[in-house]
Amino acid sequence: MSSGDTGRGAPSSKRARRVKKLLEDFDRTAGLLRVELVARYGEPDADALVRDARARYGEILPRVRWVEGRAAPVMNSFLWITAQELAVYQAVDARGGAASEAWEICHKAIRLRMERVPRWKRWLMNRLMFSGLVRRVIRRRAMREEIVRAGDFETRSVVGDGIAFDHGVDYLRCGNLELAREVGAEAFAPYLCLSDIALSEGLGWGLIRTQTLADGCGHCDFRFKRGGETRITSQTPEVQATLERIAREEAQLAASAGSSLPPRPDSSSPPSR
Repeated sequence: MSSGDTGRGAPSSKRARRVKKLLEDFDRTAGLLRVELVARYGEPDADALVRDARARYGEILPRVRWVEGRAAPVMNSFLWITAQELAVYQAVDARGGAASEAWEICHKAIRLRMERVPRWKRWLMNRLMFSGLVRRVIRRRAMREEIVRAGDFETRSVVGDGIAFDHGVDYLRCGNLELAREVGAEAFAPYLCLSDIALSEGLGWGLIRTQTLADGCGHCDFRFKRGGETRITSQTPEVQATLERIAREEAQLAASAGSSLPPRPDSSSPPSR
């Protein structure tokens, strides 16, 4: 998922291993989505779409500017997910589909992937996000007005009041947006930001966000509230409309058939074995 080298300057053997690993991950995700895609497009078209998206993913990967250093595992995980979603968008766009159609596929993929993250791991990631260590780091960086740079990402920390939110991060520059621009898919960038919905709900991060760089705002305002409801909106009208429609459809499905969403981690006690 990550390494300390950059995508363009790494030795060819390391790049080849990374590409192989990420293509295998793409294949696993496509396998999870197969039933959904066949129901939507029929088997021949679904297979053709997956082949096209996979080929485009392979073309995008060499253009990713991977992050180095301590932030690499987190930031690079964002980048390879974004690269997959951009490939899906390009494949859907090539067959005349809308950006919202591509995003529905990506959103379903993230939901399915989150369902397969072990509950103990989600609980642990929740505990880490709201740990004393993270709070101290956030407070120290905020007091110093420190700008943290990692590859194409630039962030600043925000101390919360413990009521509206516990702590936050402003993204002043985003590697995901830079990658979308790099491959000529900036129009899809506001949809990419919606990936955080399934991640926040699956990990119990209570993310609140009202603006993003991809929407044309000055920064992305990530605010986290332990045990809170995920509240993400977009200032791009068509993206907000898609977000609301998918939320309604998921609510209706949950009401009629029982929720199929991954259980939110219990922040007070570890999951039972």
